[in-house]
Amino acid sequence: MDFGWWVRDPEQGKYQVWVVFHGGKVTWQRHQGHHTPWEPIEEITTEMWDKLMDEAAKRVPRRLMSPKQFDELKRLRAAAEDGNTPKPLKRGAHLKRARDLPAPEAP
Repeated sequence: MDFGWWVRDPEQGKYQVWVVFHGGKVTWQRHQGHHTPWEPIEEITTEMWDKLMDEAAKRVPRRLMSPKQFDELKRLRAAAEDGNTPKPLKRGAHLKRARDLPAPEAP
C-alpha cells in the first residue's frame, strides 16, 4: 500500500513524501525536484506519522485498506515511537480458534 503527499518546509523547500506499507514494514522516502532520486528519510516526525494515519483512516471506510492492515499500522507506529523494532505478526495471529473461545453458558 502506497501513500504520498507534498510538504512545504521553509528550510528544505517543497518535497514529496512517499510511504510504502508492505509486509509489516513501513519505508519512508522523500524526493525534491523532478529529476532527483528518491532518498530515505531517517528522521520521521510525529507530524509525519499523524499525516500517514490520517491518510490510512480515510482509506478504511472506502475499503481500500482493511481494518486488520490499519491495526497493524497502528502497532508499527506505537513500536516506532517507543524505539522498538516490531516483529511481524505470525500468519493468522489475529484469528481466534474455536477451542480458544469460552464455552457457551447452559440455559
